[in-house]
Amino acid sequence: MGLCGRGIKLGSLRVKTVRGDAYSIGGRSLIPVARIVSFGKARATVGSHQIAGQGGGFVWIQPLAVVEATSAGELRIPIAAGPATAVCRFGGLAVATVVFFAAVRRLVGRWRRKAG
Repeated sequence: MGLCGRGIKLGSLRVKTVRGDAYSIGGRSLIPVARIVSFGKARATVGSHQIAGQGGGFVWIQPLAVVEATSAGELRIPIAAGPATAVCRFGGLAVATVVFFAAVRRLVGRWRRKAG
């Protein structure tokens, strides 16, 4: 996907609206438009017997519209909320899964420290 567009960066959070590669169909060019929200963090500890590391992040892509380009000009066709809602639900499930396994990992680590 050819990414072009402007965006906002606030620390580790990035928000960008992008136009993808054009698809030629029946003498028209269809160009997808989407908003990408991403966040990433990392942490590390290096030293004698203190090797550790953490990292995490997420990416959310929201389809916004399709631009139909013809010789007469461009027409922006918004995408209904249905696909965006499905993407949000999938993203929410992914975040919930990560949080669940992070909590399990933390509890197992505490249990091992108390046992050892």
